Amino acid sequence: MNLYKILGILVLLGFMAGCSDDFLEITPEDRLTIDNYYNNDEQLYTGGAALYNRPWFYFNEKFILCMDVYAGNTSGDYADIVQFNKFAVFSANQFLTEGYQSLYSVVAYANSLLDIVENKVGPQVSDQAKEWSRGEGLFMRAVAYYYLVRTWGPVPILEDINQYGTDVPVYRHRVEDVYTLIERDLAEAAELLPLAWPESQAGRATKGAANGMLAEVYLTRKDYANAKLRADKVIGSGVYSLMPNYSDNFQPKGGVTCDNNKESIFELQWVSPPQGEHWYYTNTHQAYLAAAGKLTATGDGWGTFIPSNDFIRAYEDGDLRRMPTIMEKGNFYPELVTKEGGFLVENAMTNNYAGYRKYVVGSAEEWPTVNFMNTDVNTHILRYAEVLLIRAEAILGTSASTTDATALGDFNDVRERAGLEAKDVITLDDILQERRMELPIESGDRWYDLARIDRSKAIDILSNTDRAYLADREDPEGGSEGGGRFVVPSESDFLLPLPQVETDINPLLKEEPVAYEFN
Repeated sequence: MNLYKILGILVLLGFMAGCSDDFLEITPEDRLTIDNYYNNDEQLYTGGAALYNRPWFYFNEKFILCMDVYAGNTSGDYADIVQFNKFAVFSANQFLTEGYQSLYSVVAYANSLLDIVENKVGPQVSDQAKEWSRGEGLFMRAVAYYYLVRTWGPVPILEDINQYGTDVPVYRHRVEDVYTLIERDLAEAAELLPLAWPESQAGRATKGAANGMLAEVYLTRKDYANAKLRADKVIGSGVYSLMPNYSDNFQPKGGVTCDNNKESIFELQWVSPPQGEHWYYTNTHQAYLAAAGKLTATGDGWGTFIPSNDFIRAYEDGDLRRMPTIMEKGNFYPELVTKEGGFLVENAMTNNYAGYRKYVVGSAEEWPTVNFMNTDVNTHILRYAEVLLIRAEAILGTSASTTDATALGDFNDVRERAGLEAKDVITLDDILQERRMELPIESGDRWYDLARIDRSKAIDILSNTDRAYLADREDPEGGSEGGGRFVVPSESDFLLPLPQVETDINPLLKEEPVAYEFN
């Protein structure tokens, strides 16, 4: 349990690297102490701000991109990525370990905030601030556990700060208990959080975020009635709507950020590094997704993650999401490499493959905060478009198809923004396809969609997914092995192994999960 002991000490120190005015602005650490700092609302909100970036860093850096590799949307040559591509992920895999530990770091930060609200605030802190901050802690803990349980199945439940730094044995807990915690935390968060924060606090968790995540949880659990109920709350709130263009969510334009717009429900909030630092707890996606060094002009742009043949072929003709998501030979992007008049995609990309456009914001010429392995563009975890598709699927439920007007309206709103014809009847396959093309490399959605549907159907889809990429220019349909790359998963592949470093430290994690005793 060394990880949790260390986190128990470090997480409180992490809270002292909080934020001020704009809620993610760095505050000097040497001015704060845990026992005397939280004396007013602003100081308490400063503590909660740490939850939106630092503990999520290694989850975001490569782990969540690897889940798109696992699903067959994405590929790559790096050894630990190849394991995801071949359904051969070892317990010592670096990115597996980083994802697991990062999510438990989020849990630790959340538990620390909950303890601060309960035990370490001064009498001047308002009830509203305590309620909103408690809501943030519950929300973040639930989201972290939602990823943990879907990825690893039974995992230890830690919900009390007093569990950290002790020698109390820690076992894995049953999947049903983990979901009980998630649903309970999100339901309470939905009651406590505001519909919207003041403008200076934009991007923090809201009722819409809690209800939206709860709708997704219920959909995963096949509780279609409650999934629709929670999606109704988000859609009916009037707070959210689709952006006019798909790319508006990922690409700053004309010096205006794309973050926290009207389609955003929950994003990880990244900030630029302090002056003089070139690598920090920020969004590194561009470094690994950009397929040519000249796109970033910082020394990165490695094309580490590459769209697979199968994903490229999945686009319908005329889909307006295609060019803002992937770069293909012949595409021209006037908004990138602007000092040369734009970027024409040729064979000069880092790896001569198709590449990703999504989350690529360019060099400092195009977006001034770009630096080596750094952009401050947020990572989407939940957008309004996804909630529309969640409600459509909840209405479909177990039916083979639906012509329900609300379901069709939700589904076609997303589809029509993409420039595609509306449908007058939809099936689960239609919804899964729309989710695949709407949500790639955002929050692992394609993998988690396949993991929650009928298992035999999922295995059939995955077995027929071409995981190769356009490496052979003389045989562009064949991929790196000349004829596609197909891998048949087994039942055991639908959960990843626990990291070896964790089971070495705590062999109890290898034992059968136990029931959790809730307070």
